[in-house]
Amino acid sequence: MDQIDQKLLELLRENARMPLKKLAEQVFLSPPAVAARMERLEQRGIIQGYRAVVSPKALGREIQAFIHLVLPPEQQKEFSAFAAGIPQILACYHVTGPHSMLLQVSCADMEQLDGLVAKLQRFGTTQTQVVLSTVLPPDR
Repeated sequence: MDQIDQKLLELLRENARMPLKKLAEQVFLSPPAVAARMERLEQRGIIQGYRAVVSPKALGREIQAFIHLVLPPEQQKEFSAFAAGIPQILACYHVTGPHSMLLQVSCADMEQLDGLVAKLQRFGTTQTQVVLSTVLPPDR
């Protein structure tokens, strides 16, 4: 991956809908050359997709939180299936340390968060941290 590829990735992170013509102008290549580079980056798994970044608050989800969960290893498969069906769970990570799972969640209010935590506690103990503000967004 050279500097041009890195610049393309930077531009796409800023705006994944940027037209090929504009991308090409930014890296001083022709649109077909940029398209070929993007295809190679996709084939190599460097570009894994193009997504819309949706504001949870715009969807009425005012509460952002992280939930740590201590999960017995034998429940991991059952928990993964459960978590996949909960729309408030934005991401779930298997992590090191005293907790085995870290969940990023987005809820309408504290009542909904409390209900989600109660559902999670059937799998193990939880510890919840509510986000006060975002310093660096994950999609930067």
